[in-house]
Amino acid sequence: MSRLKAQIAAATLIVCALPCACGPIRPAPAPPQTEEGAGKPEAAWDIPEPVPLPERWDVTDRVEIKTSMGTMVVGLYGDAAPATVANFLAYVDKGFYSQKVFHRVIPGFMVQGGGYDADLARQETDPPVKLEIIPGLRHEPGTVSMARTSDPNSATAQFFVCVAITPQLNGAYAVFGKLEEGFDVAANISAVKTHRVETDRGAMDDVPVTPVFIEYIKRLD
Repeated sequence: MSRLKAQIAAATLIVCALPCACGPIRPAPAPPQTEEGAGKPEAAWDIPEPVPLPERWDVTDRVEIKTSMGTMVVGLYGDAAPATVANFLAYVDKGFYSQKVFHRVIPGFMVQGGGYDADLARQETDPPVKLEIIPGLRHEPGTVSMARTSDPNSATAQFFVCVAITPQLNGAYAVFGKLEEGFDVAANISAVKTHRVETDRGAMDDVPVTPVFIEYIKRLD
């Protein structure tokens, strides 16, 4: 994908829990009217002030993401992003992610999953977590961040893994970890053939033609 095409994808496509778009600094258009959060102008949402940057952040937990295309290991920054990591691990501990899919993949951008099964049925989730922006945790290749709607405080279970530098997402989406192993897996997932799928909630773009499964996500010692 050319640099221009990747920039257009980042600006007009999606890194959110439900269809929405990402602008240069913060999310721009609201999601389609069929989705939660629809119809509210971006000005109605309140992006929180970033919390003070710690002198350093350490990996507090590690998880293994076993997919149908390989395995990734993620180091989680539980001290820097405590609420976001706790929310993610709550889904991990109850086995929520097993047999979910990466439902949106864009080469030169990111791979997103954790909220839909192979039939693209949206799964029931826990209440959303408040947006947690940590200065210094930027969207770079291998970083893991929470997906959401245009409401900053709407993240639940869906997450995405960046396969490129995506500064337009900094300050608007919650980075909470980074790949320690398996970046090639994320890159390969981002390159699979995709298509547009019509669902009872509307059209979904960038859906892998052959489903890419999350077989499980589990904690590592």
